[in-house]
Parts: sequence; structure tokens; C-alpha cells
Amino acid sequence: VGEAVAALIASRLCSPSPLYDIAGWASSSALQELLGIPAALLNDDRLGRALEILAVYAETLRGTLAARAIETFGVDAGRLHVDLTAIRVCGAYENSALVQNGWAQGEAVGRQVRALQAATADGVSLYVRPEPGNAAEVSLIAQSLERLRALSGPGGLLILDSACGHPKTLCQIARAELRFIVPLRAQTGFRERFLTDVGTDGLRALRYVSQREQRIAPELRTQYRGALRDWEVSDPETGQTRRFRVAYVHSSEEHRETAAARERALTKAEEQLQRVKNGLGGRYYKTRKQVQTRVARIIGPNIEGLISTRTGTRNGKPTLTWARDHEAIKAAAQTDGIYALATNLPGTRLTAGQILRDYKGQQIVERRHRDYKQTLKVRPIFLHNDDRIYALTSIIGIALLIFGLIETETRKA
Repeated sequence: VGEAVAALIASRLCSPSPLYDIAGWASSSALQELLGIPAALLNDDRLGRALEILAVYAETLRGTLAARAIETFGVDAGRLHVDLTAIRVCGAYENSALVQNGWAQGEAVGRQVRALQAATADGVSLYVRPEPGNAAEVSLIAQSLERLRALSGPGGLLILDSACGHPKTLCQIARAELRFIVPLRAQTGFRERFLTDVGTDGLRALRYVSQREQRIAPELRTQYRGALRDWEVSDPETGQTRRFRVAYVHSSEEHRETAAARERALTKAEEQLQRVKNGLGGRYYKTRKQVQTRVARIIGPNIEGLISTRTGTRNGKPTLTWARDHEAIKAAAQTDGIYALATNLPGTRLTAGQILRDYKGQQIVERRHRDYKQTLKVRPIFLHNDDRIYALTSIIGIALLIFGLIETETRKA
């Protein structure tokens, strides 16, 4: 089994391609000379059996290799960037518990396997774990807290995305004796607290320049302002009051984009309302109820309350009028470009700028997702057995760990 796993890892690193004709690849490479593995032993049946056996020990192997990498190469695991990605697959997979229909960012619902990944600040992927395609990110993070704590140690810092930005999840991470930086969800009411506790006048300039903007003129760069405030949360499990802090950050780029997106949405809604008005009394809008149903679909959640509409009936024909609520639009614009980063990091000298800089490193794990899918070509997966799929995606995760170590050591040289 070890020989088969080593061969598959070497194959992904040296000649990334789907799981096909590994024996042919091995016979044309120096695999036997370097690792002592004869190509004839890497037939499809032997590889399949090896994958089924590995599936049982994959979690233990991942943890052992990550610990060995930390010890041998001095990898700093004190800060881990954690995120979930989706691996889309083709085929029926009717009896699969791993391949399930699920939603992925920027894509429609489709058959997929999810993969939870944790990468260090240097870009070394220490943890890649395949999960069912319909699994929720919050539950997967909760299930992996013990493993993440073992990697980073007590007090380790996790950088997570907004899917975990609920008080319940934050308290769960805190109970695991881990630190976190997490963007809060809008449902937590951070915008209202910002207006009450900080306001636009309470923001101060932050020293942060993204890597992509370092070569452009200072006046063209995104400008950041921020403020740090305390936030008390009641732990739903223990009832204990937990004291977190929130960095309210204003991004000039996000401010422009949010305002422009709102204007586009309002303009589009007005155009659609005008088309409805032009068709009043016609085939599709004979009654007031039909008009109200259509209007409800036009006014989406993103502009709800920003346009007031009124329907009625005159001489047996439905009527429709609308107008922008400029006061509501002005109120919504007060928090344009504002987002909130919650943390339980200690220290009296902690600043909003420090929290922002740590959080912006989240692109590290997103870059590793790209390497997982594209550089090492985890797709397509020509397998239909769950154990084999789980083992193969785990093997490519190990290859990604080695890939990151090679890149980091080369950078240091």
C-alpha cells in the first residue's frame, strides 16, 4: 500500500493527470530507480485495492505527515487559514454517500465532493480532508476543531470565512481554546452596532496595501479605515458571557462597488416595473393580484424597502406606481464598504490594522484550492467507489502538502 501511495503522490507532483495508466507513466519515468517501485506493480487492480485500504487510515496519515512536516521543516502552524472548496464531478453516483448534490460559490447546485483545507501563513497546506458534497461548512469546521487544535496548538489562530461568522460558532471555537478572526454575517447586526458604537467619524486610517496594489500610485490604491470595539456575546451552550472584539473596517473599493451594485439593482427594478406598467390590462397582468405577484419577484431582498410600490384598480384595470425611497437609500449608504472582523485575540495593543492584515492572508488558502484543482488536477475523478474517492483526494492533499513545502523551501533558499 505504501508503494502505491508513494507512486500516486509522485505521479501528481511530476506529471499531474487523472488516475489513468499509472503503470505507463511509471515505466517512462525514473520511479523504480528513485523509489524502487516496479512499474508492473502499479496496475489498476492493485491501485484500487490500495486506495480502499488507505481510506481507513487516511485521517491518521494526514495528521502524522503534517506533524512531521512541522517538526522537520520548522513550519509555523500558529496561524492557519481554513476554508472549504467544492470538487465538481460528473456521473450518477446514485449510491454514494460522499458525492452529493451541493451548492458551491459562483456555481449552481451540482454533484460534488467538498474538501476542508487548512494552510499556514507561508502557504503550506497541512490539512486537506474530503467531506460529503452536501455538508455545511459550519458543521465541518466544528467537527475538525480537535484536529486543527492539534496542528496549531492551544491558542492557535484560525482565519475563517463569513460562513462561520455567527456567535454560536465563534463561542464553539473559543471553547476549543483556539483564537479566531472571522468576518461577521449581516444577521449578527454588526451594521447597526457600527452606526451606534462607531459611526463614520470614529474610523481612523489603516496602514494596509494589498499585494496587487503595491505597484500602483498611492492615490489609486484602496483606502482602509477602521476602529476596534468590544463585543460581549452570551455562549448558547454554557450561558457564559464571552468578550470578543470587532474590527470595523471601511474599504473605499468596496464602498464604490456596493453603491454601484445598489444603483444597478434599482435601475433594473425600475425598468422591469416599467415593462409591467406597459402591459397592464394585457394578457399577463389582467388583475391586481397578478401585478402584485410580479412586483414581489422584482423587488429582491437587496433592494427591499428602497423602492415603494403601490398597486390598485381603476375602471376594472390594474394600476401600478412606484418611487425610490431616498431616505432609505441614504440610510443604507451609511454602511457601504463596512465589514466587521470578530476576534478573541488577546493584547491591549491589538489594532484594527493588525486584524485586517492577518485576515487578508486568507487568499493563501484560496490559492491552494486552485493548486489542488488545477495544478495537481484533482479532477476528473474516474472512480465510483466512495473509499477510493476519499483515498485519492486525500493522496492529492498529501501531494499538495509536499508541493507547498517545496515552494516554501525554494523561496527561503
